[in-house]
Amino acid sequence: MLRSLVSLSILAAAAISPHGATADDTQLWTALFSDGPISDTGDGRFLAWFDAHARYSEDVSRLGVSIIRPGLGYKVNDDLSLWAGYAWVVSRADGRESLTEHRTWQQATYGVAKGPWGSLSGRTRIEQRFHEAGDETGYRVRQFLRWSKPIAERWTATAWNETFIALNDTDFGARAGYDQNRTFGGLRWRASDKVSLEGGYVFNHINASDAANHNVSISIIAPL
Repeated sequence: MLRSLVSLSILAAAAISPHGATADDTQLWTALFSDGPISDTGDGRFLAWFDAHARYSEDVSRLGVSIIRPGLGYKVNDDLSLWAGYAWVVSRADGRESLTEHRTWQQATYGVAKGPWGSLSGRTRIEQRFHEAGDETGYRVRQFLRWSKPIAERWTATAWNETFIALNDTDFGARAGYDQNRTFGGLRWRASDKVSLEGGYVFNHINASDAANHNVSISIIAPL
């Protein structure tokens, strides 16, 4: 089933780009993810979120993107949590001087369905983007869906897809409409009760440059 999901996602992403990519790249994406209750006392409804990223681009020859993203949340019930936070993003490309972007964001994380085939969860995020290359604010929606299924005592097969939709044009280059898509397929290994490692392949299509990036993804997941 994992192979089918990945194949379908790659075909869907390729269909978005009928004329072929013009600026392909091979990248390495590394990340740390952590979230959970702020305190062990009480009902655990108040949550904290943190993720950090280092993405190496141009055939993994240089650091391309750095992201630090903290946030706070509230657990509405076992299937729904609401969040808000801030992201600091630094982009570097083709040896140019780095550009900084500040984002505020709000999101909902939720369960979708469970069955013998695995589980499906989702995340809907809204971003407000403040970029030093322009004076306008960009608004963007990101829709994320993840499938996972345990396949052994410590191993879980997983696949996800995230689609980015810009809501407005900006003077720093954003254009309203479909922005990019990311599709992942891989495995998660539970190293201990609190730490897991997830690795796999990300196909990333970027609409503005019609680029297809092929990325190795390695993430550490360490709940609070």
